[in-house]
Amino acid sequence: MSGFIRNNISFTLCRADAAKFSADALRKHVFTPDVNADGKRLGWVGLGDPLDEDFAFGVEQGEYAAFSLRLDSRTVSGAAVKLQLAEAVRKEEAAGKKVGASRKKELKENITAALTAKAEFVPSSTDCLWDLSNDRLFVAATSSKQLQAVFGLFKTTFGIEPMPTAPKADLSKIFAEICRKGSRQCNGFTLSPFGSASLATPGQAEEKALVSVQNNLNAILSALDEGLNIQKLRIAATSDVNPDLNLDFTLDAGLAVSGLRLPKADKDADQDAEFSLLTSVCSNVADLVETLAGV
Repeated sequence: MSGFIRNNISFTLCRADAAKFSADALRKHVFTPDVNADGKRLGWVGLGDPLDEDFAFGVEQGEYAAFSLRLDSRTVSGAAVKLQLAEAVRKEEAAGKKVGASRKKELKENITAALTAKAEFVPSSTDCLWDLSNDRLFVAATSSKQLQAVFGLFKTTFGIEPMPTAPKADLSKIFAEICRKGSRQCNGFTLSPFGSASLATPGQAEEKALVSVQNNLNAILSALDEGLNIQKLRIAATSDVNPDLNLDFTLDAGLAVSGLRLPKADKDADQDAEFSLLTSVCSNVADLVETLAGV
């Protein structure tokens, strides 16, 4: 499961025209047990609750719309497919048949389809917070597979496809500046490096980063001196007005936020108070991210 109802969250920041929001449209596409053409079951449910098909928490929460995508899919073991394929090939060869590449592909597809049809559905959910006053959509996912599932149903439901916010500034240079100078002022916050980063040679993809540094700013600075670029940086943000407001998150060069730690709510805080804290923190982080990224 991925979501906002936890103390350590990740999200992709998107743009989505709030004028297209409709609670009625959302409810028309609520989760049902019906299997679609792709062999999946999907639909919207209440925020953080895959069983809430009635949106008990409420879709509209002040300036926000809150809901989750539930997606049930069947998965099969690659090892099981491989074994059954080997058995099928052996059987056909024993019968004197020639099993070429095209036949193996056909056998594999048939075996996969048969196993998938028998497999149990595995549920997953992805939370969404739609800031209706700022046309912002927070999707609690950073993988392209999860995002595409949300975007696909979002377009079916509201007639628009969210657009992930893209940076206009070079974040790797900004990350390097924060590390070398030790801090940066931004939107009433002081941003400081937390000493953890992923670095790569210029032009290299983040997932192939050569260096992953944990809690060692000196090592990051040494890597920068060797010509590497920071692709992802853990940042501490302290409010200049309220020193007790400390935000801790990791930001990558594509603007995906991960590891965001929420401040602890008051012991007696109710669900509405916790939701208000969540949206306040996400809004502050989004402001920081958009300012750093020049958007």
